[in-house]
Amino acid sequence: RKDLIIPFPTPPLPTSLVTIAMIEEEEQPGLAVSTLRVLLLGSALVLVTAVGFYTLPGMIVEGAEGSKVVNAVYCAVMTLTTVGFGDICPSDKVTFAGRAFLIITSFLGLGMFCGPVMNVAASWKDHIPGGILSLTTFTVFIGIAIFTYLEGMSQSEAAYFSFMIGTTIGYGDVSPRSEVGKIAVAIYAILCINVVGALLEPARDFLEGFCKTKTPGASKSTETKKKV
Repeated sequence: RKDLIIPFPTPPLPTSLVTIAMIEEEEQPGLAVSTLRVLLLGSALVLVTAVGFYTLPGMIVEGAEGSKVVNAVYCAVMTLTTVGFGDICPSDKVTFAGRAFLIITSFLGLGMFCGPVMNVAASWKDHIPGGILSLTTFTVFIGIAIFTYLEGMSQSEAAYFSFMIGTTIGYGDVSPRSEVGKIAVAIYAILCINVVGALLEPARDFLEGFCKTKTPGASKSTETKKKV
């Protein structure tokens, strides 16, 4: 007696999140990230986070040099941009509420700078004379000029510091000391991360080229499209 073989249809391959995002964008024509709204939302996040650093106990190291307002704004930007030098914030006396606040603001910062900010950066990078490479070089030279003048760093130290800010690594081995330096770092971090965000797209495309392989159903779908 022969066994009965019941054919089952092959389940479709799962659609990637990237493909879903592309479909959603195609289904919502005319929608674009507003630079003004990004600026307003970013400013609101900095303000709320700075208020948290100023009011919650243990958020800033006791005896930190400079005005508490300046330190609060500085710590807010370092948190939202995920640079986090760890120089004056948070202290070892931070409370449970303070840590919960840091977790929430960290997620908001990641969502902001990995989402709307990256989209804005990608939208204007093609309009820069000389391309993104010239803008990156200019940004690094600006950082060198600022930090050698305000913080007395050597040129190599200032260049290293500028890259650590732009890549949001922030080891903490080099950090600003003066009030003016902290304000300069906060402003420079926001501008520099935009430039790095514009660099991420070509870097991602280059590296993804080494990681991509053909999916099992890719050749079949191509043949089907050709027949249609």
